[in-house]
Amino acid sequence: MPVITIADVDTLLAGELGQWLQAQASAREEAKRKAAKRMVGGLVLGAPFLLGFLWDGFWGQAVGFVGLAIITIGFTMGGIIRQNMVSSLKREINSALARSLGVEYSPKAAFGDEFNLAYAYDLLPGYTRKTCEDCWQGEIGGTPFQLYEAHLIERRGSGKNRRDVTVFRGVILKIRFAREFHGVTLVERQRMRLTWFGDSQTKNGMKLDRVKMVDPRFEDTFDVYGSDPVEARYLVHPAYCERLVALEDKFEGKGLKALFHKGDVVVTVKSEDLFESASLNPDRDRELLGRTIEQFRALAEMIISLNERRREGAST
Repeated sequence: MPVITIADVDTLLAGELGQWLQAQASAREEAKRKAAKRMVGGLVLGAPFLLGFLWDGFWGQAVGFVGLAIITIGFTMGGIIRQNMVSSLKREINSALARSLGVEYSPKAAFGDEFNLAYAYDLLPGYTRKTCEDCWQGEIGGTPFQLYEAHLIERRGSGKNRRDVTVFRGVILKIRFAREFHGVTLVERQRMRLTWFGDSQTKNGMKLDRVKMVDPRFEDTFDVYGSDPVEARYLVHPAYCERLVALEDKFEGKGLKALFHKGDVVVTVKSEDLFESASLNPDRDRELLGRTIEQFRALAEMIISLNERRREGAST
């Protein structure tokens, strides 16, 4: 596999990024001070009103809830101050890493065809509303890719029991192959299957049969379904299994799924705190940046591994 050159922590912190982070020391302390002031202020102002809960009747309860509201507002304002500072740090750190890799990073993201494709083939669950952020895009080893974090929420229940439930928080990754696929191939973590009426799935109106893989490592870890078994065995080669597992580990994720469709590969992984490279504590800069670099390395190695055979000139 080709060597992937990714800047290390020492190199990045010794350059412009390190200088910029040092210059943010006072801004970090000021953000912590302002946040603490808002939180303590809310607590001091709101705490006396909580005594209302000790009184009988409507007005006592109303006074108590006013106290809770004041405290909540104080802590919310403090949290916003802290998060705004962390977001500023994260944007600069991730942008510096992206520049060193020759790719682009943006805190903002937008859903595209890859999302619709993932949803149509059940890589993603049903939802009521969705948001996305933290987009990385460019080329790795000559292979175009786009990755962003998505949050899907489903409204459940009714009336007083109505609530919002997170059904997916993780990454959506699209990789563009240099050629089209003949069929559709779906890869997912192995799960319990009922095979009394055949081992197949119908996704987006297409029947996908389970494909028996030659390599036992893959067979014991993932299930593969496809409309073209020969192509599926070619695409999902043994090294790819190892890279998928490594990607899950580095992303601290689970429930990985991958779809080969026409010329695109779409991967979804449930994961939290991905590429979270910043905090208000400067002592954690090295640790968090190092983790972000390792996450990106796992991504790059998976993309390279996925396209290895194509570069070697093999064909289906």
